[in-house]
Amino acid sequence: MAGEVALNKDQVFSGDKVRVQVDREVSERELLVAVQKGDKETYGAIVKRYMHSAYYIALGFVHNQQDALDVSQDAFIKAFRKIKMFDTSKPFFPWFYRLLRNLCIDQLKRKHRMRAIPLEDVHVLAEEKEDRELKETLWKGIEKLSFEQREIVILRYFRQFSYAEIAELVGKPIGTVMSSLFYAKKKLRGIVGKYMGYE
Repeated sequence: MAGEVALNKDQVFSGDKVRVQVDREVSERELLVAVQKGDKETYGAIVKRYMHSAYYIALGFVHNQQDALDVSQDAFIKAFRKIKMFDTSKPFFPWFYRLLRNLCIDQLKRKHRMRAIPLEDVHVLAEEKEDRELKETLWKGIEKLSFEQREIVILRYFRQFSYAEIAELVGKPIGTVMSSLFYAKKKLRGIVGKYMGYE
């Protein structure tokens, strides 16, 4: 398309190329307005702000480090290509999250199943001292949840979003979010409790 700025993965994630030269703190809205006007380098500041969260959210869904990296990068590229459609009066992350979520769903459909990841490389949900077997059991339990329950568990316990933030991200009432989380935790307790001999 004429006038469209090309963006590739190297440009999105290159630490040397994504700098914003400013003498004051710039609001997210100002950054996004500049991006909408074609400032590709400024988009790097948005990527830096959210790339960690995007990667770990994707990892929670796809359970494969390389797939999580690919999906999160693809989500930033897709967001850049659609950035002119974004309403800068609203926060960026909920809009971006929906793109990321859809790409995760597409990835899971392509794979037909989730593959195991080395749990020692995942620094969420548990401290390094915790038993590896218990971690594996917990991951297997998370995999058995419905996609909607898994999504809420990931957002709440992997990324520490509030109930209100989760409700905004998934587009559901807070009560529904809390109910889904309650049943997800109940199911996980059953799985982990069985492992620990509490049945």
